[in-house]
Amino acid sequence: MSHKKVLVYFELNLLFMKTTLLLALIMVIQGCNFADSDASLNREGYVSNVDQKPREYFVYLPKGYQQASDKTWPVLLFLHGNGERGNGLDELDFVLKHGPLYEAWIQKKDLPFIIISPQLHMYDFDKKLDYIGNRTRDEIPQRLEKGVEARPKAFATSQPIQRAQSVTSMNDVAPLLPLGWEKSERDLLSILDAVTAKYRVDTKRTYLSGLSYGGFGTWYMASKHP
Repeated sequence: MSHKKVLVYFELNLLFMKTTLLLALIMVIQGCNFADSDASLNREGYVSNVDQKPREYFVYLPKGYQQASDKTWPVLLFLHGNGERGNGLDELDFVLKHGPLYEAWIQKKDLPFIIISPQLHMYDFDKKLDYIGNRTRDEIPQRLEKGVEARPKAFATSQPIQRAQSVTSMNDVAPLLPLGWEKSERDLLSILDAVTAKYRVDTKRTYLSGLSYGGFGTWYMASKHP
């Protein structure tokens, strides 16, 4: 093989290697962009108005948030039930047990919301109720590797729905449960303002939801701040 042919062969090989490396780099960059578009779960810190102590809350960013930089998202503030109270720091993970954050983060369901999930103060409930005082970190769910299958279509129940007993007078019903989310009213408003300022929130689509104790808190906050 002549010297010129060897040189041409070498240059073609070099060009092939450069092209291969360029394609590999493009694939890596595309892979990073895809990863950035996945859902993420962040912790945000604040100082509580209740006791002036530092605490944290979860902010869930839905799939596509990082990728669509010009898009705003509806925000959902979720108030958990009585059993998930805690110090807002190393006990914050207990709020993952139930609610939309469980579905969106643990089960990897594609919920198109920014989800805010704070934690209610303990107020010594761990000394009053065994299901709080005796809980362990083993109860905190771990994120599933592949998520869950789509929910099947609705099906008919095997038994008829039973009507609950009517309340004859609301005077006999306490408006709130003791030491609930109403104690964190200022915190919740501050948290919502902080998330709105930091993330791309659609301020015309702000939602509030709660479970059990959080349901009482939802009614309270909605009535005070319609």
